[in-house]
Amino acid sequence: MDLDGPLDFENEDPLVNPPPTIEKRKKVIGLDDLLSDFYKEKSKVIDKVNKKRKVSKVYHSDDDEQGQVDLLSQCVDECQNQMNEIAGEEENQDWGLSLFGDQKIPIPSPHVDLDSCCLLKEFMSNQLNLVVDLTVDEGTTFLEGLLVNGWLTRLILTCARVEKFICKWTLNILLYSSKEDLRSSACDFWCSILLSQNKVNGAPVEIYWLPNYQELKEALESYGFRISLSQDVELADADSDSQGPPQNIRAWLTLVTTCCQIRCKNPIFSTSQVEEIAEILVLLLLDRGLLGLSLLLQECLISVIGSFKEEEWVSSCKEIANSLASRVPQDMNCLRVVESVSGVDARSKHLRSSIAHQMLVVLLDHKDSDENLLSSLMSINVKEKSCNLFKTYISVVLAENWLFSSTLVEEKPVLRDMWAVFLRNCSCQINSTDLRSYASKVRTKAAYLLQGCSSN
Repeated sequence: MDLDGPLDFENEDPLVNPPPTIEKRKKVIGLDDLLSDFYKEKSKVIDKVNKKRKVSKVYHSDDDEQGQVDLLSQCVDECQNQMNEIAGEEENQDWGLSLFGDQKIPIPSPHVDLDSCCLLKEFMSNQLNLVVDLTVDEGTTFLEGLLVNGWLTRLILTCARVEKFICKWTLNILLYSSKEDLRSSACDFWCSILLSQNKVNGAPVEIYWLPNYQELKEALESYGFRISLSQDVELADADSDSQGPPQNIRAWLTLVTTCCQIRCKNPIFSTSQVEEIAEILVLLLLDRGLLGLSLLLQECLISVIGSFKEEEWVSSCKEIANSLASRVPQDMNCLRVVESVSGVDARSKHLRSSIAHQMLVVLLDHKDSDENLLSSLMSINVKEKSCNLFKTYISVVLAENWLFSSTLVEEKPVLRDMWAVFLRNCSCQINSTDLRSYASKVRTKAAYLLQGCSSN
């Protein structure tokens, strides 16, 4: 035993006997280790970002709600724009034609002289002229005063005759004067002397000169009316002081109405001329500038229709319908033409039915029998995307007026059955969700008319 050596517990003290150092071996880092470390760091970054999003969502929930509202509003606007594009074609379809162009310079009133006016001659030679002291230069002013105050009309009715000069002078004022008082007084004058022809008791006024159709037509042309209406006339969109309708059109219509009322006793117009007047009146109803005169136009049209003789009416009605069908565009204007003949008398219904029938013939290009015409309507497949529903809608309205404005259905009951089949196809084969142009109008119109067929 070594007494100088360290004790046993001293050997265990690491400070006295430190443990031997172990040399560490260097680890070789490969490519897989690098990739593993890279993805670990990337996953940590992603976790941090997700945590931040969760926190920001708690504090910014109001902003997210506003964003959802903006997104919803944008979707609604897009849907509305799409619906407007779909319905745009229907909104652009409207009736109305510009029938008046530039007006011509009015014809000046003829100068009144004593050599051509017997009335003034008689007054000048009368003792009353000593009080009035009328001179030659004051002849026009004197006659205008008599006309406006109504004394000229009373004088003519009392004398029961009117000379040629007075007739021409008052007609010129009626058609071309820009003064309302003169124009209306001349219109009243002509209505009074013309309607005197229909008096039962008393002698009518002897009229030495009557206006003819050519003079009335020339006046209408001077107003800017387009007699030769073509099918490519655009909608009225021009506003100009020189464009019609003129103020004198009211007096023109009143004169035509009165002339037709006496046609049975004094045929001022021939049959062909009355047919052309009826066409002009129907066309005038297509001008939106004359909407304020719709009642006067209707009254004039009824007077013209009633002026035909019984032996003239059937052929004349057909001529009017054929002419209008060839002149009016096949759009909403042809429906307006049919609706404009709104009289409830037998002739108005006959004319409305004839016009609708001829319009339908032109629209479908079908000139066979009535049964074949309805068969062509029944053959329309409204389910096809290529189907022209606007044309179908016009066909529905025209066929309704053709069949039910006359006694045709009563004479041919088979037409009613064919008509009901066509309406059933239009109402049942078009879905309520169909967004095609005029789809809803065709379906609604057909369903409404089909109820009438079922009740009958």
